[in-house]
Amino acid sequence: MRDSAETAPSEMERLLADAERLALLGSWAMDLHTGEATWSDGLYRIHGLEPKSAPGSLELLLSCVHAEDRASVTELLSVVTERPEHIPAEGIDAEYRVAQPDGSLRDIRAIGRVERDATGEPARWVGAAQDITELRLSERELDAHYAVGQALRDWETFDESIVGLLARLGAALENEAGALWTWDSRRERLVCRAFWSAQGGDPSSFELATRTVEFAADEGVPGRAYARGRPIVCADVEGEMSLTRPDAARALGVVSGVAFPAMDGGRPLAIFTFYSRDRRAPSVRLERTLAGIGRELGHFLMRHRAQLEERQLSARELQILRLATEGRSGPAIAEHLILSPSTVKTHFEHIYEKLGVSDRAAAVALALRTGIID
Repeated sequence: MRDSAETAPSEMERLLADAERLALLGSWAMDLHTGEATWSDGLYRIHGLEPKSAPGSLELLLSCVHAEDRASVTELLSVVTERPEHIPAEGIDAEYRVAQPDGSLRDIRAIGRVERDATGEPARWVGAAQDITELRLSERELDAHYAVGQALRDWETFDESIVGLLARLGAALENEAGALWTWDSRRERLVCRAFWSAQGGDPSSFELATRTVEFAADEGVPGRAYARGRPIVCADVEGEMSLTRPDAARALGVVSGVAFPAMDGGRPLAIFTFYSRDRRAPSVRLERTLAGIGRELGHFLMRHRAQLEERQLSARELQILRLATEGRSGPAIAEHLILSPSTVKTHFEHIYEKLGVSDRAAAVALALRTGIID
């Protein structure tokens, strides 16, 4: 009986354990001579592990770190174990991501320092880590609202400004690509009006596939967001794609996606979709953030509703684009059509706006792949 009393946690230990759980904290200590490490229960939990499920170690830590962050964490730990004297007296402050068992990611901030023995030699590596995912979500939420405000202040026309809006909002939400969908009443389908990719350059296979797919109301993630008038968060986009897009999504590295409507009262004016290489699990907070942005965008787009109608290329624009696909330069096109070079340049600018691209190469590639030009 006495043994169990001696091993039972003290009141202070219980308080510390409760504090770790509430604050999503964890702590560690490692003997730099033997490599033996001790992890608190909280450190296991914030790394997606059951407490005491395995001995705490550097190898266990690295197995939890996201693949893209593993090299930087490995480099830091090599300094700790091989050259601890190079760690500054104030310690280190580092951030990395942890892949949870369900594939979702958590943001971790770790603060550590080296303790020295009586002779001044490095003896122990100690520190604490905290799950700061909610803090990062708050920062992204603020960044997203700021990005929308900036884009709307810089707004000129729909065709000129929509890709910039997608780019700013996508970057703020830390996504790889984004698209805008509007309702085509003739086809009774959602169609892609504009596309943005963080990679830039020529259209990817994912962009080309996105531009050619259409959704009925309540079909796919965009269609469900349109029909239900609320954000939809999809942790695994592959199962939601049409048959033409899973391979393209994998090529771009897309894992999860969100769709949310720009709302005018109770009516959706347009659907915004964004795609991420990280697994984004559905959450009330994320959906609330997207709904708020959707209301802000809906209020603005209502004043530009006429511009939401899809703009078709004119006969002259199609003629110029067809000649561009043949490899003719701007001056050669102008000479062939008996137009001034400045007129051809203006037509190209209109083509870029209507197709939602930024340059001639992208317009030509899009036209050939999507059938705009036979």
